Amino acid sequence: MLKHVSESSGRKTSGKGPATGYYNYPPAEPEPGLDIRRWIQIARRRGPMVLAVAVLCALFGAIYAFQLTPRYTATATLMVDPRQQNVMNSEAVVSGLGTDSTAIESQVQLIRSANVARRVAEDLKLDERDVGAARPGLVATLFSLLSPSADTRQPTLDDDRMRRAVGTLQDNVQVVRQNFTYIIDIRYTSESPALAAQIANAFADEYLVDQLEARYDATRRANEWLETRLDELRTRVRESERAVEMFKAEHNIVSAKGTRLSDEQIARLNEQLIDARAATAQARVKYEQLQNVVDSGGDPSSFAETMQAQVIGLLRTKASEVKRQLAELTVKYGSKHPQVVSARAQLADLNRQIRDQSAAIVSAALNDYQVAQSRQASIQQSLQELQGEFESGNTAEIQLRELEREAEANRTLFEAFLTRFKETQQQETLQLSDTRIIERASVPDRPSAPNKKVFVLFGLLLGVGFGGGLAFVLEKLDRGFRSTDQIEETLGVPVLASIPDVSGDTARTGWAGRVQRLLPDRIARALGNEDKRRATERLKAARLVLDKPLSSFTEAIRSLRLGMRYANIDKPVRVVLVTSALPSEGKTTIASNLAQHAAYTGERVLLLDMDLRHPAQTAIYAPDAEEGLVQIVMSGLPVDSVLRSDERSKLCFIPAPRDKALTHTAEILSAQRMRDFIEEMKPLFDLIVIDSSPLLPVIDGRVLIDAVDGVLLVVQWEKTARDAVDAAIRQSHGLQDKLIGVAFNDVIPEKARYYDYYKSGYYARKYPYYYDETG
Repeated sequence: MLKHVSESSGRKTSGKGPATGYYNYPPAEPEPGLDIRRWIQIARRRGPMVLAVAVLCALFGAIYAFQLTPRYTATATLMVDPRQQNVMNSEAVVSGLGTDSTAIESQVQLIRSANVARRVAEDLKLDERDVGAARPGLVATLFSLLSPSADTRQPTLDDDRMRRAVGTLQDNVQVVRQNFTYIIDIRYTSESPALAAQIANAFADEYLVDQLEARYDATRRANEWLETRLDELRTRVRESERAVEMFKAEHNIVSAKGTRLSDEQIARLNEQLIDARAATAQARVKYEQLQNVVDSGGDPSSFAETMQAQVIGLLRTKASEVKRQLAELTVKYGSKHPQVVSARAQLADLNRQIRDQSAAIVSAALNDYQVAQSRQASIQQSLQELQGEFESGNTAEIQLRELEREAEANRTLFEAFLTRFKETQQQETLQLSDTRIIERASVPDRPSAPNKKVFVLFGLLLGVGFGGGLAFVLEKLDRGFRSTDQIEETLGVPVLASIPDVSGDTARTGWAGRVQRLLPDRIARALGNEDKRRATERLKAARLVLDKPLSSFTEAIRSLRLGMRYANIDKPVRVVLVTSALPSEGKTTIASNLAQHAAYTGERVLLLDMDLRHPAQTAIYAPDAEEGLVQIVMSGLPVDSVLRSDERSKLCFIPAPRDKALTHTAEILSAQRMRDFIEEMKPLFDLIVIDSSPLLPVIDGRVLIDAVDGVLLVVQWEKTARDAVDAAIRQSHGLQDKLIGVAFNDVIPEKARYYDYYKSGYYARKYPYYYDETG
C-alpha cells in the first residue's frame, strides 16, 4: 500500500493504506511471535468444515472397511538353536548357523525365499487351488506386452500357475524376528483361516526340510568329491612307492627297518674300530707295564691270570720252603753234603720255573697286544672300504630320499582323505537341523484384517489433514474483509462502525432464505418475483433506524454518526459522500439510515441521490418523481419544486429520476454549477448526505470527491475484495485526503465472532438485553 503525507493537515502518517486529513491512524502492529489467538479464530471458523470433512472421510473409511473380505493370519514359531550338536565328534561339512544378527536375518530372508515358497506350493498343490492370487491389471498387462523379455519362449500353463502361486505366497507371508532373540515368527494371511494355518506350518516344515536337504546335498557332494580324490591319491601312492623300490633295486640299495645296510655296516665297524683301538691301547699299556716290572726284577704275577698267579704263588711258596731247608741243611751238613746239593738243585729248578712262568706272562701280554693291533688294522681296512663304497653312492641316496619323501607325502595325504571320507560317509546318514519348531500354527478364530478401527481412524486423520489443507487454501484464497483489523491494517483508516446484517429482517428467514440470497440474480428471479421482493427490502431497510430504534443496527448507525462528528473537530464534516468500491455493498441503505437518524435527532439533513445511473434512493423516497437534481443544476429549476420531506424524521430529499437519454452524467456531476449548488445548500442544512455511484464501475462518484467535506467508504463484510478497495482508492484522486473512515456493512455476528471483536456488534450479541430487534 501507500505511505502518504497529508497536504491538508501537514501531519506525517506511516503504515499500510492511505493517510487521510482527518486521522493520523497508524496501522495496528502485529504482536511478536506466534499469534495463538489468530490460529484459534481460524480453527473456530473453519472447524465445522474440517470436522465435516473428517467425519465424511471416516465414514468412507468405515464403509470401505466393511466391504473388504475378512483375512485371517496364522503364526508358526521357530527357534534358531545356536548350540551345535556334535554327535560324531567330527567337523561337519556344513557348519552350524552363526549367532550374530546378520545370520538370523539371513534365515528370515531364506524362509520367505522363492525356493521355500515353491516347495510349499508343490507340497500343498497350490497351483491347482485358488489361494487369492491377484490378477494383473490393465497397466501391468500392457507393460508386460511392451517390455522386452529375455526369454522369448512362452511359459506353459502349469508354469504360469506355479509362478502365480509362488508370488501369492511371498506376498502374503511375513517372517519376523522377535526383537533380538533367536525366535522367528512365520505369519501367513489368507481369506481361509484353515488354509492360513496350513500354509504357515508348511513354510516351517519346508524350511526345515530345505535346510536338511542342503546339508545332505553338501555332504553327498563332498563324499563324491572325496571318493574321486581318493582314487587319484591311491594311484599316486602306488606309483611313488613303486618308484622307490625300483630305484633301490637299480642302485643295489638294501635297507633294513628303514635304513640302508651299508649304513648299518659302517656304524657297526665304527663301533668295532673304537672297541679295537681301546683294546689295543689297553694291551699295549699292560705289556709295557709288565715289561717294566720284569726289567726291574719285580714280580709280574700281578699281571698274570688267576691260574698263573696261583701257580707262581705255589712255586714261590715252595721255593721259600726249599730255601729254609737249604739253609738248615747247610748249617747242619755243610755245603758239600748231597742233601744240600740236592736242595740247592731243587731251589734252582723252582726259580727256573718261576722265571719261565714270568716269561710266559710277558709273552702272553705281548701276544695280546699284537692280536689287538692286527684286529684294529683289519677293522680299519674294512671301514675304509665301506666308506669308499658309501661315498660313491651319495648321489643315489639323495635321489632316493626325494622319492621317499614324495611317497610319504602322498601316503599321508591319502590317509587324511581316507579318514575324512569315512567321517563324511557317516555324516551323510545323520543330518541335524539348527532350527526347530517350538509352536505350530493353529487355525485363527478371529480375522486379522481389515482392522475397521484403523480404517476409521485413518479416514478421520486423512479427513482432518484434507480439511485442514482445504481450510488453509480457503484462508489464503479469501480476499474479502472479515475483521476491522484487516481493514485498518490494509487501508490505514479507522472503521467508524460495524453494521450488522439485516437481511434476515427484511427477507425470508431460515435455510431457504439463506440459500436464495446466495444464488445469482437470474436464478433467484426464476424462483420468484425477485424485483418486487428487493424493492420491498430496500424500502424497509432505508427506514430501519425509525422502525427499530433500539436494534443493534440503529446502534451501529449512531456509532457511525458519532465517528463522523469527531473525524475532524477543527473542520466538521457537513457534506459527506457515501460510496463503495463495487455495487450492492449497501451504501444506499447506509446513506438513507444515516440521514434518517441525523434528521430524527433534530438535525437539518438533506439527502441527495447522485447515482444518476442507478438512483436507488429515488426509487425509495420518490418513485413517481419526474424532475430532480439534474433539472435544478442544468435548467435552474427551483429547489422547492422537487424537494421532498419525510414526515416522521423531517428528512429532506432531492431525487434524481433516471433518464436513459442522459449519457454525460459524469460531466454534469463535475460541472461548476453542481459545486455551486452544494455550496448554496450548506448554510441551509447541518448535514448533507450524498449517495453516489460506486467508484470502480463508473467515474461519477470520483468526480464528486472534490466537492464534499469527507467521504464515507462502505465495505461489505466478507464480500468486498481487498483488491477492489485498493484499486478504488488508487483510481480516485483526492480520496486519500477526504476519506474519513469505513462503514463495515452486513456483518454477520455469528460468523464475525470467529474473526475479531467488531466494535459494538460484538457487544450487541454478548449483551442482547440492551437491544430490541423487534422494533
